[in-house]
Amino acid sequence: MRRLIGTTALALATPQLVISDVPEDELITYSNCPPGLAKKDPPCVPPGLARDGVTYDEWASYGEDRYDELWVDRRRDWLGSDFEVEPDPELLLLRSDQIQRLFDLEPAPSGQRYALIDGLPVLLDDEDYDSLLLVNQVSRVPNVPSDLRVAPTAALTQDDLVNLYRLPQRGPDQNYAVVNGQLLQLDDSAYETLQLIRIARAVL
Repeated sequence: MRRLIGTTALALATPQLVISDVPEDELITYSNCPPGLAKKDPPCVPPGLARDGVTYDEWASYGEDRYDELWVDRRRDWLGSDFEVEPDPELLLLRSDQIQRLFDLEPAPSGQRYALIDGLPVLLDDEDYDSLLLVNQVSRVPNVPSDLRVAPTAALTQDDLVNLYRLPQRGPDQNYAVVNGQLLQLDDSAYETLQLIRIARAVL
């Protein structure tokens, strides 16, 4: 556990230190423990699963298939919800090809596209992408001072985001995240959905 937190802290030390700087052998640990969850209790476990009693040891023991299963279940629930908005790709600031170039990735396969969640590129199919668009649209975007630019590839904790972008302190069950270069303020449900996408669909 100490190594996990230490590795995450290294990746989060400054906004200039980005995911591409993390050694390859540490990426799997980083992918399964988003920076916004590293200091939660239990660490790394998305909030809804933590409330359901999932411990850090259980979470850390999951394989890729289990993470995928958790995400697909959440995606089904999210897409089945009665939102009053239609997914709108024009609201995402970075396109798939821009993310590809930013991280020197292979072109996305047909029917898939890249997105960027809290400094980590993910590869999404159509249902994944629609879920991400819905999360993006139902989340309030904080006002960022005009002299500050959002660093899309930086991996930052909640406190880092508040301090760097001069954001209001979070209320109960509120979280910040950066999606395709845009700051979002999310409730726990939307934040957990976002982090499950990040964990299940990470490409690094």
